Amino acid sequence: MNQLVKGLVAAFLVSTYKSLPLAYCFKFYYRIIINLILPRFKYLATHENTFGITSKTNKLDLFEYTTFNTYVSPLEIDMYLHKSNSTYLVDLDIARTDLVTKIFQVVFYKYFDNFQNEFKSAGKVSNFPYVPVASIQCIFKKELTLFQKFQIKSKVLAWDQKWLFVLSKFVIPNGSKNEKLCAIAITKYVFKKNGRITIKPIDLIKDAGLYNDEIVKINEENYKLVDYMSSTDDLEQVASNFGHILSN
Repeated sequence: MNQLVKGLVAAFLVSTYKSLPLAYCFKFYYRIIINLILPRFKYLATHENTFGITSKTNKLDLFEYTTFNTYVSPLEIDMYLHKSNSTYLVDLDIARTDLVTKIFQVVFYKYFDNFQNEFKSAGKVSNFPYVPVASIQCIFKKELTLFQKFQIKSKVLAWDQKWLFVLSKFVIPNGSKNEKLCAIAITKYVFKKNGRITIKPIDLIKDAGLYNDEIVKINEENYKLVDYMSSTDDLEQVASNFGHILSN
C-alpha cells in the first residue's frame, strides 16, 4: 500500500513539475543559462548572435517567431478542467524571456562587456538591461484542457520611443502548417539600464545589428495596432476618480 501511495505521489509530482514550488525560477534561469551563459564563448569567437539572428540573410529577422513548448499541468486547471486564465501569464513570462534573450542576445553581451563605458566596470551581471513588463492584454479564443500540449509563439511586433510591443500566440500544433489558435497576448515592455534609465527600443535594435529600412516600414504599420497601449493616463485618471467617489 505504501509503495502504491509513493508511486501515485511520484506520478503526480512528475505530471505537475511545471507548477511545483520554485519551478518558475528554475524555468526562468534555465532560459538565461541556455540563451546567454552557455553561448557566451561562441559569441566571443564570432561577436554575432549565436542563434543566427543577424539580418544578414534575412532583413526581417527581428520579426521572427520563437517557439516555447509546454503543456497544461493539473495544478493549472480551473473548475471546468480548463487551463486557468491566470496561468497564461506565467507561461508568457518564460516564453517572452526566451524571445528577448535570443533576439537581443548581442545587446545583453555588449552591456555585460560595458561596450559604451557607461558602467563602473565590465563583466558584471548588474550591467545587463532590466526588462520589466508595463502591461499585458490577452484575448482568449479557445480553451486548453488538462495535459494538452501547446506552444507559445512570440515575436517583436512594434515599438515607439519608449515601449517595445511583443505579440504572443498560444497554439495547438496540428501538422506542419495548421495550428489551432487558443489565445493572443500583447505585452508592453520597457528596457532599463542602471535600474532606471530607459533604453530606446530603436537603440536596442541597432545594437543588436537588426536595424534596416524594411523593419522601420513594417513597424510603422504594426504600431497602428498597439498605439492605444502606449499611454495609460486615461485609465489611471479613471481609477483615481473612482477611488475618490468611493471614499465619499
